[in-house]
Amino acid sequence: MQPPPTLPTQPAAPPQTDPVRVVVGLLLVVPAVIGLLIGHVWPTLRTAWLSLRDEGFLTGGGDFVGFDNYAEAVNRRAAEGFLFGLTLPLLPLVALLLVGPLLAYAAYRAGTAGRWTSRLVLAVPMVCFAPAALAASWAFEHGIGEPESRAALWLTTFGLLTGVGVTIFLAVLRGRDPGRSGWPAGLVVGSVAGLAAIAVALQAFAYPIMLGGATAPMPLIYRVGFATAQLGPAAAQSTMLLGLLLLFGVGATLVVVLSNLRLTVEPRQPARAAVSVVAAVATGLGLVVVLAVTGYGLWPWLTQLGHLDLGFGPSAATVLVNTWLPPLISTAVGVGLAAVAGFGIGALRPLGRWSELLLLLFAPWLFVGLGPLALPKYQAAADGLFGERVGTFLGLIPPVWVVVPVLFVFTILFKGLAERHRLPDGRPDFAGMLPAALPMVGLLAGATWLVQSQSLLWGLLNGRDVDSFTGPVVAVQQGSRLIAGDSGLGLVLPIPAIMVFAVGLALLQIFYLDRLAIRTGPTR
Repeated sequence: MQPPPTLPTQPAAPPQTDPVRVVVGLLLVVPAVIGLLIGHVWPTLRTAWLSLRDEGFLTGGGDFVGFDNYAEAVNRRAAEGFLFGLTLPLLPLVALLLVGPLLAYAAYRAGTAGRWTSRLVLAVPMVCFAPAALAASWAFEHGIGEPESRAALWLTTFGLLTGVGVTIFLAVLRGRDPGRSGWPAGLVVGSVAGLAAIAVALQAFAYPIMLGGATAPMPLIYRVGFATAQLGPAAAQSTMLLGLLLLFGVGATLVVVLSNLRLTVEPRQPARAAVSVVAAVATGLGLVVVLAVTGYGLWPWLTQLGHLDLGFGPSAATVLVNTWLPPLISTAVGVGLAAVAGFGIGALRPLGRWSELLLLLFAPWLFVGLGPLALPKYQAAADGLFGERVGTFLGLIPPVWVVVPVLFVFTILFKGLAERHRLPDGRPDFAGMLPAALPMVGLLAGATWLVQSQSLLWGLLNGRDVDSFTGPVVAVQQGSRLIAGDSGLGLVLPIPAIMVFAVGLALLQIFYLDRLAIRTGPTR
């Protein structure tokens, strides 16, 4: 007798949502929500309230004046400032969304050698982020004015943004599945990256205030709100800027959610059997051009890296501690809460297929930096719940409780890892996910630490005396001393720090980022 035919074995279907995972996932998001309320929501509401009042730092509470402050903000050339701010990201957008993708495609076609060479060569320009020092050195070398401000920002960030573009679009190319086009994923990440670049440019502070562009949004807010202590008009300007940034954040979040954007770590890619010689040559030529433009932009600053003597005031050790230690604390808190919340949303999936809707809680503040919220944050530091902190070590800690962009990255990363790492019964394999995510923790923590350490605005607001000066504040104070050779600009982003960040990024590029894949559309 023939045995009955056996049915083919079906893969285990993912189990229904586990109530424990729902509860734990939501609980992991709660700390980030609390951080959002403290660090973003309340300051936003406070800024909007100040914009409707006649209030100053010295006079205290004032009368309700309705929209009079908005009219005054417009009279202060606010619209002109927004237009100037919108010119700042023109070349950065070209580097990020044109040069970067083209170089990434050439490197991808050139095989492993092309990819690795591009990643290694661009690692150094990607960590040369010191806006105040770059602006100070450009002011000495090329003079000041709005054209110089634009040129400095464009050329000093060209290599950084090209490197970011190459990294992102290599991941897009890595994520192409057979039979699927990579265009949808490219359009999604390109639109989000473009909105981010415009948002960052509108909040630029160091370049326009040091080189020219006093009507740009952030210098105008600083001058009116802090130099003349007119909170109402400054808050109105901040609120208008916040309104635009909130729209950008919600729009980008909807793109992320509706496109089913996800990020995952793939096995190491085997060497291509056929490598395009044309692509290899194009990669080499492209890298030479990028390095030439970047070298020209960075050269005034590079010549100052050996200048470690201040010639006045604080010791070098004091400046280094003030620059690097306070942001390390805020980075640990902000990135930690973001990573935990990203794991709760992306890996535990508390709302099932709709879990990414939780990102809408954070969406309005996706692109909001410290600048538009500086007025209420400075008030809290000057006379808050824990007393005055301005001019102290605690005051130098950036008041950032959760880093929202990092939360988004971890959410889409854990979402992609949860898709890839599953046990035979369909449950998520957390033991496989966590090791794949740990390098991303180091990458985003390092990037956050570097960015926060180079913040000029918060250092200026808290630099009451020389003992509380940070490196970027030193760059402002020493701008007129560059010719004397004791500028101290080498303390802003010291050579050892550049080497550590560059080596760390290079290792991550080769052994981790080269394995990242970005996908959109239906889950495989």
